[in-house]
Amino acid sequence: FETRHAEQTRGWGLLSAEQQSTIRDHILLARTGKIEEIIAAVFFLLQDATYMTGSVMRMDGGYVLGSEKIPPMPPGVE
Repeated sequence: FETRHAEQTRGWGLLSAEQQSTIRDHILLARTGKIEEIIAAVFFLLQDATYMTGSVMRMDGGYVLGSEKIPPMPPGVE
């Protein structure tokens, strides 16, 4: 599992530590996914989402959104 961006894939070991860190840093959750998280999503689709059709559930920890963090508010702005 764990997509092309994750630790249990064949290609992960071919990446340098810096490349692995760059990928993790790009994920908003700052980590790769776990098999248990994918299993939970599949169970949700099978058990609870019986009316759901033709949808895409992106399981990427926010990778597609990028790693841009929200900057702190300027002084005096609340």
